[in-house]
Amino acid sequence: ASTTAEQLGRTYAVLGRRRARVLREEMHEGSGMFTVLALLPAADSFGLADELRRETSGTTSAQLMLSHWERLPEDPFFIPTTEDEKEEFGEGHDVVPQNLARKMMDKVRRRKGLPVEEKLVQVATKQRTLARKK
Repeated sequence: ASTTAEQLGRTYAVLGRRRARVLREEMHEGSGMFTVLALLPAADSFGLADELRRETSGTTSAQLMLSHWERLPEDPFFIPTTEDEKEEFGEGHDVVPQNLARKMMDKVRRRKGLPVEEKLVQVATKQRTLARKK
């Protein structure tokens, strides 16, 4: 991303919201412009240029290029098994912790029209039936 010194903080804020890892920041002598080199997940890159322009009043431009693929460290199918995990996340198979890998997998499955494992009713203590009015 290329930006001015005044908008550098807002550029970092946008990159931070999108889980970017900043690798390098360079200042161009005589122009007051900065170039920020960062790694950004592909899923979070959609709409980045528009958001950067909106947040920085049009002074920041982005150039995106695919660098590499990286596996997420979390397991989307994680089920608590040890006592410590059960204490932290809850018990049973109905408890599915919402880690980042699971959220991304569910988002793709919804977009493709595939079934997603999710609870439709969170708390079923209050239930009512609608009376038919004659």
